[in-house]
Amino acid sequence: MSTEFYPAITPPPRVLEALAHYFQEEREGDPTARQRAQVFLRDFLVETADGSYTLPSQRINDQQEHMHSIHGAVTEAREKFAVPSGLEGQDEVRVLDLCSGLGYNAAALLEQQPGRVEVDLVEYSPETLAAALLLPEPMPSHQLVKRAIEDHLRGVGYLRYQTQPPLPGNIKIRVHIGDARQLLPELTPPYQAVFLDPFSPSKSPELYSAEFLEQLSQLLSPTGRILTYTSAAPVRMALVMAGLELGEGPRVGRRGGTIASPTRSKLNPLSDDDERMVALSDAGVPYRDPELQDHPQNILERRKEERKRARNTSRLASTVRTPLYLNREVKNPKLKRRIEKQINNVGLAGLNSEEARYLVCPQYELCICHCGQGRYPGSRGRIVEMQRRLEELLTDR
Repeated sequence: MSTEFYPAITPPPRVLEALAHYFQEEREGDPTARQRAQVFLRDFLVETADGSYTLPSQRINDQQEHMHSIHGAVTEAREKFAVPSGLEGQDEVRVLDLCSGLGYNAAALLEQQPGRVEVDLVEYSPETLAAALLLPEPMPSHQLVKRAIEDHLRGVGYLRYQTQPPLPGNIKIRVHIGDARQLLPELTPPYQAVFLDPFSPSKSPELYSAEFLEQLSQLLSPTGRILTYTSAAPVRMALVMAGLELGEGPRVGRRGGTIASPTRSKLNPLSDDDERMVALSDAGVPYRDPELQDHPQNILERRKEERKRARNTSRLASTVRTPLYLNREVKNPKLKRRIEKQINNVGLAGLNSEEARYLVCPQYELCICHCGQGRYPGSRGRIVEMQRRLEELLTDR
């Protein structure tokens, strides 16, 4: 079985090629092929802090990521996806699991849902899905995900043998293999949650672009949520552009993620610093993929050029995180000079000028700039208004 898609980030080619070979042997009637594949895979598994396993990615520019947090693959699935989805205990649940990989996120969801559950799994690589069948089960519900994967791969002729017990009647799991950008039109909304779990934005920007997230937002129910482990400014800006409210996701390890929804209800706002970087700095320039078919490298290059054009023309430079210091005291003289240089580049009078106060006033409970409006509701509202004010000031130059 082959896939003729763009070169998405996957586990190392050596792993995928070997798994393809072993499963070819299974299709040809070798009942021991899967066991031998399991033995082969052991040398590539990475044990995470909670005892569950993950796989590394292929090397890109001599850099490598893991499919899950080394602080705990199952912990991440539970704490960044299943629990903050807000669906625990509901009688009927529909979830889209994008870049489902080894199936941990879906399994963590099933652990907490006693009622009827429908899940759509989307994964680029059939070998990655097949690898899930070879792993130790980190939780009982992972066996259910394995059965769905096995059924699909047998149905498309990738596997021959059935080894997993059947799914119970209250659980329906559909598996889709291919480029998520092309598969979205085939899905049936609405979803109460979307788990967005690709590799990092710098490696898989095509799945974090403004255009892709706009399409994804249209699959949500009115109170649905997109959940992702990343807190990257361009991703958060793209979610704002899609009309979604933003919230801080739970931390696993050092970093928190992002939760986006059509409603602000029960979302923890972003920090003031994060709001400023998204709204006012070139770090918040989103990834763009107008036709939803560009090569990842083209998307990265496009954003690089857009950041250059935006810097000091429509946004403050992200150098030394300049927006964080607006209307704040800076005691370090060297740092202060660097920040003031960036401020002067866009023609603003200074860090504590009336213009600086005007830009960040939407974050304060009481007005600090004589606009009389005070704090705007929700992170999205503050980001949009700060960005509007910056554009207004720079247009008047």
